[in-house]
Amino acid sequence: MIQLIHFKNDIKQIMRDPIMAILLVAPLFLIVLFKLMILFLIPFIDSQIGFNATPYLQYVLSFILLVNSGILGIVTGFMMLDERDGNIAELMSITPLGRSGYLINRLSFASVLAFIYGIISCYVLNIAELQLHAILFLSLLSALYTAIIGLLIYSGAGDKVKGLTFAKGLNSLVLFAFTDLLSLEWLTVLSWFFPPYWVTAIIKSPDSYLQYGVAIFVNVCWLVILIVRYWRKKS
Repeated sequence: MIQLIHFKNDIKQIMRDPIMAILLVAPLFLIVLFKLMILFLIPFIDSQIGFNATPYLQYVLSFILLVNSGILGIVTGFMMLDERDGNIAELMSITPLGRSGYLINRLSFASVLAFIYGIISCYVLNIAELQLHAILFLSLLSALYTAIIGLLIYSGAGDKVKGLTFAKGLNSLVLFAFTDLLSLEWLTVLSWFFPPYWVTAIIKSPDSYLQYGVAIFVNVCWLVILIVRYWRKKS
């Protein structure tokens, strides 16, 4: 019940800021836009110049999942920056929710949306042969990546203006999802240490449970490091 109240308050807070409100629903527009491109633009290009984009569609799904997670991560980061500037986070630490509860609440809000958007993306775009367990796992990775981006923005920016600049830089992390296209072994190995790589890896090999384990390990490592940094910064 308390969690539901906080979720409602979060939505009210976001709706008071037009930019934040747009970011909250932007993933839906992005999904629709790319679905239209897949239905109409790609066949048109194929008919005109004979370029078959089908082998690369799995990268489109990876891009959508990561960009949507990044967008929602920006929402998380901006909300935390706002609350830090207004000392709201400090006030929440003396409530029954506590500092741990505040952090869980703040990260879970956008992460839950990222999970839902992840499922919607997989089913609406329908460009990779994925079983339900793979779709749910990809959605989980999307949720974790949202929390990671939110914490990166919070820890790396002093205010929302700097946060926006920092968020633009974080977009470059998405490039690690496409490194295997370059066929450079050293770059692929480097990409193993970054969460975006594993979204593409799972899409390409949805039945490789070893990759599932490594993907979770990498994402959790990033999350733990950032949470520890958050706690040290607050203490």
